[in-house]
Amino acid sequence: MTCTEAPPRVGRMALVGSWTVRSVHELSGVRHALADRLPCDCAAATADPVEDTALSGVERIVLVASELVSNALQHADGPATVRLLCDGRSVLLEVVDRSPDVPPVVASRRPPGEGGFGLHLARRAAHTVGWYRTARDEKRVWARFTDPSPLAPR
Repeated sequence: MTCTEAPPRVGRMALVGSWTVRSVHELSGVRHALADRLPCDCAAATADPVEDTALSGVERIVLVASELVSNALQHADGPATVRLLCDGRSVLLEVVDRSPDVPPVVASRRPPGEGGFGLHLARRAAHTVGWYRTARDEKRVWARFTDPSPLAPR
């Protein structure tokens, strides 16, 4: 099974941060940087619309980023770029790699410990997950985290 192949609606989202990851050894730093940039005045980062999880909005976003970057590093050729966008209501997380011919695949049933659960986690933790190819030979896997009400202005 694959994820939906479609670009996300970006609208008036602002780029909050962008990080290039060349190896799994750099993931910890990116996780910390993401957590520092969130909530980026965005209700989705503080909300918890997933009723059966104990993770905060920030923790869910950081977890999904870690899983998507790990997938990109394992299955794509070269570094991955993490992009964090926000519009006050939702957070869009994009992971960009240079392997547009390798679509993300949701793994079928596997025994525990064999991996392949990253996209399952992403689909469970985010409101929407998808991917698309760009004209610049990139693949962008994205996850959107949405809250129904924006934060009040500060």
